[in-house]
Amino acid sequence: MGVAVAAALVAGATSACTDADAPTPLPTVEGPSFTTLPEGGGTVTVDRLEPPAQSPADVTRLLVSNADGLFWSGTSEPGRASPAQAGQRYRLKGRCLPATTGGTLVVDVLGPGEGGAAGAPSRPMSGPRVATLTVPCDGTEVRLDLRSLPAGSGELMVTEATSQVATGWIVLTRSS
Repeated sequence: MGVAVAAALVAGATSACTDADAPTPLPTVEGPSFTTLPEGGGTVTVDRLEPPAQSPADVTRLLVSNADGLFWSGTSEPGRASPAQAGQRYRLKGRCLPATTGGTLVVDVLGPGEGGAAGAPSRPMSGPRVATLTVPCDGTEVRLDLRSLPAGSGELMVTEATSQVATGWIVLTRSS
């Protein structure tokens, strides 16, 4: 009987140790699904939709996210070049990805400002539309060559025709 009691004590002590030291199960994490590469490997490219590197020819650039109509997030950045000059050729280019199927980014190039509003002489009002670029959000780059723009043009403005844009960019540059 002493052996049975000793065996019971050892078994109880062992189970107490293993119960206290039992590893906590890891949480279940659902990650993204992966595409299997063909046998022998392959190359996978990821499109991050980065705008082109800034250049001295940039007049202005517009980075857009979560755009639908006139409502959007992002930044408008002046380029290194001065606003449009008469007699110079320009290129307007852009890309975007959709929030849902069929997204479109539509941006106007505005002419020179028309003076300040009453009571706000330091902030000129935007000029009229002088060019428009429509970019279907399918990841392809769209370009529009402009023979000339009125001097002082260059501000970019998202229009209300924009719909379902997750992310995108438009750049106005001088071209030769």
